[in-house]
Parts: sequence; C-alpha cells; structure tokens
Amino acid sequence: MGGIFAVICKDTRIPRGAIYEGLRRLTYRGYDGAGVAFLRGDLLEVRKAPGHIENVSKNLDFVNIDSDIALGHTRYASRGWPVYENTHPLTECTRRVAVTGDGIIENYEEIKSRLEKLGHVFSSRTDTEVAVHLLEEYLKSTSSRVEALLRVIRELRGMYSLVFLDSSTRSLLVVQSGQPLVIGFSPDKSCIYVSSDLPSLYGFAETAYILEEGTVGVISRDSIDLYSSISGRRVELEQLQAKRVKYVTEYVEKGGFPHYMIKEIYEIPEALKKVPLAIMEKYLRLAAMIIQGAKKVFVIGTGTSLHAAMISTYYFSELAGLSVNVISAAEFPYSLLESVETGTVVVAVSQSGETTDVITSVKQAKLRGAVVVGITNNVGSRLALESNVYLPIGAGPEIAVPATKTFIATLAGFLMLSSYVGVYTGKLTSSEYGGILNSIKDLADKLKNLIPDYDSKIEKLAQEVYEYKNMYLAGSGITYPVALEGALKLKEAALVHAEGLQLGELRHGPLALSVLGLLTVLIEPIEEQAKQLFYKVLREVENRYARIFTLEVTANTKHAAIILPQVERHLYPMVAIIPLQLLAYHTGVVKGLPVDTPPGLAKTITT
Repeated sequence: MGGIFAVICKDTRIPRGAIYEGLRRLTYRGYDGAGVAFLRGDLLEVRKAPGHIENVSKNLDFVNIDSDIALGHTRYASRGWPVYENTHPLTECTRRVAVTGDGIIENYEEIKSRLEKLGHVFSSRTDTEVAVHLLEEYLKSTSSRVEALLRVIRELRGMYSLVFLDSSTRSLLVVQSGQPLVIGFSPDKSCIYVSSDLPSLYGFAETAYILEEGTVGVISRDSIDLYSSISGRRVELEQLQAKRVKYVTEYVEKGGFPHYMIKEIYEIPEALKKVPLAIMEKYLRLAAMIIQGAKKVFVIGTGTSLHAAMISTYYFSELAGLSVNVISAAEFPYSLLESVETGTVVVAVSQSGETTDVITSVKQAKLRGAVVVGITNNVGSRLALESNVYLPIGAGPEIAVPATKTFIATLAGFLMLSSYVGVYTGKLTSSEYGGILNSIKDLADKLKNLIPDYDSKIEKLAQEVYEYKNMYLAGSGITYPVALEGALKLKEAALVHAEGLQLGELRHGPLALSVLGLLTVLIEPIEEQAKQLFYKVLREVENRYARIFTLEVTANTKHAAIILPQVERHLYPMVAIIPLQLLAYHTGVVKGLPVDTPPGLAKTITT
C-alpha cells in the first residue's frame, strides 16, 4: 500500500520540488519508505530507502529531480517488511520499467511462482513486484502497451492501483483496479500529474479526472490513451468525472478532510474490504490450527485492542466452540502469566505492534513455552517479529491518536480467525466460512452510504450534547465492549468523562448518578434475551430525568438518535461503534479540541 505521485512534462523539466511535495502530502497513505524513479537521459535511475519521506529526501534529494518524467511513492508496509528491497519503485529483470503500487494483490504468490519458473528473478517480498514482471512477460509477445496492461489487470486479483514508468516509450502506464488514481494537468498544460488522491495535486493542477475502476492507460508527453478492461473500449477523458482541485491548505495533507480522525472514519469501508485480502489464507490456516490444538488460549491487548479482544470472546465461543481468556496486556504478567505453559497460545493484539505492555507480556509468555499469534496493522513491528505467526489487518496508516478504522479492521480479523478455527473444530463448514467473508465485504459496501448519513445526524447531535461533562454509555451482550470503546473515544477526542457499562450493571450503583446533568447513551442489544433489560433500564433512566439518546435497530423509542441497520449478529459491533466514534469526533470539534492529538496522549505507548 502507499501513495503514488508521478509527473510527465512536455518541452520542460519537472518543476523543482514537485515530486517531494506531492509525496509529502501523501505521507498519510504510508510512512515506511519512499522512493523515486526517473529518467536521466535514457537511463532509468531509482532512489529509494525505508523511512519517512522527509528523512529519505534529505539523504537522496527528491527536491532536485532533473528530468521530464518521474514516478514517486511513499510506502505503507502491508506485504514485506519496511526494508530497502521492499521499498518502491520496483523494477523488472531488464531494469527498463519501474512500478509503484497502492493496495493489495491477492493472488501474487501463484503468479510469482509461475514467473520464477519462466526465469524471472525477484528482488523483494512485496506483492507489487509481480505486476512489473508480469508486464515484462506480456511485452515479449506484444508491442502494444495497452494490450499488455489489459492482460495484467485481468490476471491480477485484489484491490490495487499501479503506475509504471516505461523507459522504452518514455511514458507512464496506469492501472486502476479498486484503488484511486487521478490525472491532472498543469495550468499551461505542459505537465501531466498522476496521483493517488485529488488534494495532493493542489497548486499543481486546476482540474483532475478520476479514473474509473477497471481502467488502464498509457500517458505520454503528447497523448493520454485510456481503455476499460471490462468493455475493452477506449475511454475519453471527457467521459470521466472531473473535479476542481481547490482545498483549504491545511486540508491538503489530510486527503481533503479537516482532521485525520474523520478521514479515517470515512476510510472504514475500504479498510474492511482490505482485511480479507491482507490476511493470507496460509497464515490464517496456520494460526487457526495452532489455536484449535491449544490447551489454553489467552487474548491480550490494551485500550482499543483490548475492547476488540473482548468482542473476540463472542466470536470464538459461538463460531469455534472455544472458551478464551481475555485480559489487559498490562495486567497479564501479574495475574495469568503463572498459568502459561507449553501448549498455551497467546493471541496478542496491537494496532501499532509496538505497545510495550503487549511486547513485554509476549516475551514473558514465550519464555514459559507459549506460542504467539499476533494481530497487528504494522508488519514491521516488534509484535510481528516476536510472533510465531502474525496476521496483518491491512487497514492502512492511522494517524489520529483515537483509533477508529483499525478497531473495526481488527474485529474483521478476529471474525475471520475464529471462523477458520470453527472449520477445524467442526462448528462451521468451509462454505459457511466463505459466507462470513462475503458478509464482511457486503458490510463494507453498506457502510459507504451509512457513514455520511450517520455523520450529518451526529454532527447536529453534538451541538446539543457537547456541554455535558459526564456520560454513561451502556450496552449488553456483544455491544458491552462497544460501550467501553465508545467511552474511550469520548475521553480521547472530546475530553469528556465517559464511563462504559453493561446495561445490568447500570442498575447496581451507577444509576444513582443518572440525573438531569448526565447524558446516558444506550445501545440496543442484538440478543433478543437482552432487549427486555434494555427497555427496563431505559424506563428507569427516564424516571430520573437524565438526558438520553439511543442507538436502535427497531426504533421503538422516542430517544432513537441513530437507527442501526439489520446485520448479522457478529457484524453488529462494527456498525454500532461508528456513531460513537463520530459523536466523540464532533463533540471534540465543537469544543475546539485537537481531536487528532489529544493532550497527554500518544498513538503508541512505548515506555
């Protein structure tokens, strides 16, 4: 994954600093490495290194690229560790074509194996490299770049975009297959820009065209030839959606959003779709076999990861017939470490993969003979290194301190893992597992429309409730951990004293504080046996004149602020948490708070 930024100019050189500035604006798409390929005369030169774009450019000078064509990339490591060999751009065997990519190629291993038998030599462990070798292979039998690109896109499966720099024709070759690519022109039409997003073109282009899914094309200094891989027909630029490149300057580096937090909430559908692509089946199978054969299973995490781990107990119990023990990684060494022995499996969850409490617990458990299964969003992390097998959720970079899309992606990862374990324990069939994968993808499509609707409603609600200094959030069953996570988001982004509770526990003491000055948020349970408790608690809170709003599926009460969709039970936490994330965000914005960087908090606790 990552951000792509390319330029080709006619009768002029690339403007000084254009490549660097474009990549810097795309840092939110990846910060594990950066590189540029360009032509020096007729020779292809590649400058790249792992690390943040600013540090890499200081050493390799991305500001002064003296050429009329260049292809840049800032990388997020989703396949392959953040090392030099895996940093883009990547080249084929003849080093005449370079490629950069965004997204995930699902079937890269089988294609790589076939190409290696044909004599291709690979230099990286990334999925993107197969694309440039595949193009090289097809160009042996055709001189048509378009025909070769059509064969490439029809063979590669996944969600990805690719941009190649072809030194033989001095052109850029583009492929859009589910990941965004836009084309823009400089005001004087002397340069053509290709990028992963529209805001990065601010100041370089006035108008940009958005490539449709399934588009391939060749961009030279004099022409742009685009074709649909679905129909095979030529696509004219005028047929594409065109947008003016106008943004408030401070929004440019956030993909056009005012804050990273809201941007990342809107990225939830894309993140959900990537999880089944990022978690390769051979590693999922291995992790499932390890867990299925374990004497004991502990699931550990902290903060948001701990709440995801709590929801996983419902998944493992109902889908795999396993009872797992969930505990904070900060508490694990003091309470349950003594019971770890050979045959114990520790499932360790950390979005960053660097949380010290998690790493410490993992190391101590391994010393006692435990096998570690890691779930992380960072393949180059200490957790990935310490794990016997790790599952990357592939949600993409998350910059805001309050975790949003990674929480839901982690739930999807747990759902896949527990379901696969269920196949081994006999609770599920392979076709039922396939149905769960499809349900994750279907939910992603549904959320594309739901999130904007939630957003507008919650933004108005935040104007009413932002003055409340204390809140209760309560759920039951599988939404109890959702209440805990929603309360955490309100603490982080809105600096509100919020307490997450189980619905029944609200009646055992906390109800005494439920008065006029306290906001109570109640989440309707999806379990039928818990709905009676929901209505009973609702009436008791009403009797105390507390301010109430509810998240409901049935919309049976006058307090329903958000109507949640009818979804399968195990997906319910993924839809129920989004309004609470939005409430935390908009409440923080109304209060004028730095929602992306709450005071005193860091994205990762490493001390």
